[in-house]
Amino acid sequence: MTSKIGLAVFGMGKMGLEHVRNILRSPRASLRWIVRENVEEARALTSSYNLDTRCETPANAQVAIEDPNVEAVLIVSPSSTHEDLITRSLHAGKAVFCEKPLTTSIQSTRACYDLAEQKNKPLFCAFHRRFDPSHFSIYQQILTGSTGPVRIVKSTSRDFSHPPIEYVKTSGGIFRDSTIHDLDMGGWIIGSRPTSVFAQGHAHKDELKGASDNDQVVVVVTYENGAISVIDNGRWCPFGYDQRLEVLCEKMQLSVENRGANHVVSGTNQGMLQSAPEANFMRRYPEAYANELEHFLDVLEEKDELRVTRRDTLQAMRLADLCYESLRTKTAVPYTD
Repeated sequence: MTSKIGLAVFGMGKMGLEHVRNILRSPRASLRWIVRENVEEARALTSSYNLDTRCETPANAQVAIEDPNVEAVLIVSPSSTHEDLITRSLHAGKAVFCEKPLTTSIQSTRACYDLAEQKNKPLFCAFHRRFDPSHFSIYQQILTGSTGPVRIVKSTSRDFSHPPIEYVKTSGGIFRDSTIHDLDMGGWIIGSRPTSVFAQGHAHKDELKGASDNDQVVVVVTYENGAISVIDNGRWCPFGYDQRLEVLCEKMQLSVENRGANHVVSGTNQGMLQSAPEANFMRRYPEAYANELEHFLDVLEEKDELRVTRRDTLQAMRLADLCYESLRTKTAVPYTD
């Protein structure tokens, strides 16, 4: 029987807990360590599942990183900790799965990829929408050529309610924290190099304005092959977690609509009423989070190559940075690597 792949998880907030649950569901993975500030909560979780997983605080993270039974680490801790954990893990010979952003700057992200190549270890930036079955189906259909070339990609991404202000203040801003997913999606589907970026935005809510962030933005990215990506991204939406995608191709149009919290449709003489969309990203994308873990395990078992490459990650980060330059200058700015 093939032994399970030993994993250590750094961070166990809502997203970290989602990854922990997916590890426990996978027949190929073994949860060896959980590293988080509130170590008692981690121990309570492992006790409730009757696990032999060891728990530690970040101050003692090195013991988990150097554990010979750990083959890879999942980093789901605050963004400011990513670079240090990635570097220490790669030096210890571990593969790395990291939530975006990989690090807080393009320069340090490049350095992490350089180290991963030097150590010959996978470094995976988890852009989860690529692993959503519906979005991936569109990508695969375009690859067959049956749709004809992509002309326009339109994405709408709006949270039901904005994150806590303390999070917003340290998030890097809406373009780096949220819009980056749509920037990655456009480049992935279009499959061409960007040429220019134009961004507009406004802070309608005083609390977000006070945090120096925008709550509604629109971005237009043009590409070398003539395709255009149009992004409508918001920190809040009055009716739910609004996630839609439309791809206009030469021969057909493809789209992904919101997924309702349930499938009940109520009909009266006033009309038809269906449920509101799911309330947050974890409810909307559970399959994506499970699929990206299984993809990472496939990479570790040498059954697949990383779907999110160094170039993909750096391009999305660069586009997010250029959104701020465009917003500041009120003009379209050329894309440069």
